[in-house]
Amino acid sequence: MKAITVKLALALSCAAIVGACTDTTGTEAVESQQIAWREGDVNDALVEAQESGKPVLLYWGAEWCPPCAEMKQTLFKDPAFIAKTRDFVPVYLDGDTQGAQKWGDRFSISGYPTVIALSPDGNEITRISSATMASELPDLLTLAAGRTRTIDAVLADAKSDPKSLSDEDWTILGGFAWGNDPARFKERGSEADLLETLAANAPDDVLKRRFGLLALTRKADKDGDGYKLTAAQEKTLEAVLPGILASRDETIENRYELAYMGGPLVSALPEGDTRDAMAGNLEKALEATYADKSLTLLDRTYATYGEVLLAKGTTGLTDELKAKVRKRMAAIDKAAGDPIARKSVISYTAMVLDEIGDRDAATKVLLAEIEKSASPYYYMSIMAGRAAEDEHPEKAVEWARKAYEAAEGPATRVQWAVSYAMAVMSQTPEDEAAVEASADAVLAELAASPDGYYQRTQSAADRWGKALIRWSEEYDGSAVLDDVEAQMADVCSRQGDKSEACGGWLKSA
Repeated sequence: MKAITVKLALALSCAAIVGACTDTTGTEAVESQQIAWREGDVNDALVEAQESGKPVLLYWGAEWCPPCAEMKQTLFKDPAFIAKTRDFVPVYLDGDTQGAQKWGDRFSISGYPTVIALSPDGNEITRISSATMASELPDLLTLAAGRTRTIDAVLADAKSDPKSLSDEDWTILGGFAWGNDPARFKERGSEADLLETLAANAPDDVLKRRFGLLALTRKADKDGDGYKLTAAQEKTLEAVLPGILASRDETIENRYELAYMGGPLVSALPEGDTRDAMAGNLEKALEATYADKSLTLLDRTYATYGEVLLAKGTTGLTDELKAKVRKRMAAIDKAAGDPIARKSVISYTAMVLDEIGDRDAATKVLLAEIEKSASPYYYMSIMAGRAAEDEHPEKAVEWARKAYEAAEGPATRVQWAVSYAMAVMSQTPEDEAAVEASADAVLAELAASPDGYYQRTQSAADRWGKALIRWSEEYDGSAVLDDVEAQMADVCSRQGDKSEACGGWLKSA
């Protein structure tokens, strides 16, 4: 078992002061500011949990992941959160560590980051939204630490008899990581249906509005870059949004939804006084969020993105707004001084600049970060996607290849190899040699990870395989497909209990 804690040697020698060797005040002070993560030892954590009676706090993340970096520089440094983790056996599971994807399968984890509270016997109590404010988490963790009722039981009652839910159940549901639990919501629309049920039955108006907005963002039909609302959905929006915007706390709690979907939803309302008033209140709320320096750089960047989306759907982008956005993004770039802070926010500043049409400024930001980042492949992948959008197929493939070659970690390298292969098939599909070379890259990474065909690795490989079949049918690539099938047989033979599922897409070829 490996506990990741920082320990300082005592500054005073034993000879200098009697009793100094037993004075651990300095060490304890430092340790009190750290989370004693067990790194990758999930089995050991579960054994310790059973022996101690403590629940487990499982964090699943990746080195390259921006939201993970956001958690590391905010939540994981928050004294109240750190103190609360002592009531748990905390375990950090990096997606690239040995067996990590298998654990991802067991707990149905798909997205980075995910934080799950498990009972001492290993049952899931809840998974916590990464949008939960640090100030709210200690109470939520206190509640989770004292519960034996599983999230499956809570969700089952929520579906069948929401009136039977306790106050604790509602608190758990309010902080649940909606949108990050695909195994429990496999049927299309099932999560949105449940959120509507919760909105109709929630015990207070704050939860009603929260669940109502979440349901609406999942139910509304997409229409290009915006939404197309039914008459009933218009009424829902008009019922929940004003109350959220009137409360600073609710605005912060729903900040991600307001930033990404608020503008498009309001823009989908019929033109008139109602829409104008709602747009004005949303703009003020987003402005206030950006101005709140107690929030993170990422939160403030999201808020600016929300202002841009709102303007694009209503008044249109003005030169004044574009200038304001450029100034803000430059300030955030400058303020993100340390590597973790930069990892959490810089890709989003480029996204905002792209949204106002300033491709040159966004490109400059990304290229600069490639030169200084410890995980440049993440930004290279973004460059590949932008090149594809700009209809530069060769550049898109080149960036995707560079990103794969620079990627680190077994699961990450599989995912980036798949991205490279997908770029080749979509951008230069007539280049059979390039398709074959990129397929070899995927096969090499899969072969390098025996017994690793789980979760994100399996999902990525299956996505690539299905795309390869489609490419073979359209571009007469049967010879390439036959070669891949032969090599996959060897790869799959080393995948343990996943050997049968491995390469399952070939059965449909």
